[in-house]
Amino acid sequence: MAEKLKILIAEDEAVTRQLFQIAFQDKEQFETKLVSDGEQALMALKQWQPDIVLMDIMMPHMNGFTTLQTIRQTMNDTTTTVIMASSISDKQEIMACAKLGIQGYVLKPFQVKTLAATVVAYHRKAPKA
Repeated sequence: MAEKLKILIAEDEAVTRQLFQIAFQDKEQFETKLVSDGEQALMALKQWQPDIVLMDIMMPHMNGFTTLQTIRQTMNDTTTTVIMASSISDKQEIMACAKLGIQGYVLKPFQVKTLAATVVAYHRKAPKA
């Protein structure tokens, strides 16, 4: 059997967290951990070492953009797949995230039925160390 993908989800909205849980409910394929801000995401990343970080941009304490900068530049982690999930469709915002090394961008509202496949596809395309 294939190894489960560990997905760290950083999202401050409770309803959206529930939608993410539904999207990744296949326990044979996914192991998920949910946090509500960037600071918690960084702690979970260090301790849990997920394959994928799926995170919102607009979060309290530390936003997704700052969290992404910390992962890529401060922690020097270039191997963890990072996918932003945001309602921000501004091209400059998306390009700023791309320059920092995201593997994908999911626009909210997303389709719960297709989210897992989209995230897995982004992860498979991501360069491996």
